[in-house]
Amino acid sequence: MVRIEPAIDASARVHAALARLLPQLNAQLPVPTMERLRAIIADPAVTLLIASDGAEIVGTATVIVYTTPFWVKARIDDVVVDEAARGRGVGEALVKACLDVGRARGAQVAELQSGVQREAANRLYPRMGFKLRESNLYRLQLG
Repeated sequence: MVRIEPAIDASARVHAALARLLPQLNAQLPVPTMERLRAIIADPAVTLLIASDGAEIVGTATVIVYTTPFWVKARIDDVVVDEAARGRGVGEALVKACLDVGRARGAQVAELQSGVQREAANRLYPRMGFKLRESNLYRLQLG
C-alpha cells in the first residue's frame, strides 16, 4: 500500500528521491539543489507530497495554493511516479492528496497541465474529473 505525506524537511532521502524521480518527468531540467528543496518546503503556499511504498519513495507531486482576483486555486505540478511503480494507483493517490491539500486550504478550483506524450497521465486526469481546456500556454524564461 502506498502512503502519501507532505515532505516536512529537506532530508537527504527526499533530495535523493527527487534526483531519481524528476528526470523521469523531464530529463532536460536540473534537479533542485538542497537549498532549493529547503525553500520549497519552507514556502507556505507549496506542499511537496511524497509517495512511499514501504521504505522507498516511489512518487512525488507538488501543489501550490494561491489567490487570484477570481479564485483560490490549487495548481498541481510535477506529478511523477517511478517507472517501476507505475500502474499501481500511485499517480491517482498523489493527485487525490493534492486535491485534499487544495480543499483544506480553501481552493475553489484545481488546475494542472500534462505533456501530450504522457499518455497514462492524460487518461488519468479526465477519469478523475479534470476537464481539458482549450487554452494557449505561453511561457517566457525570466532567468
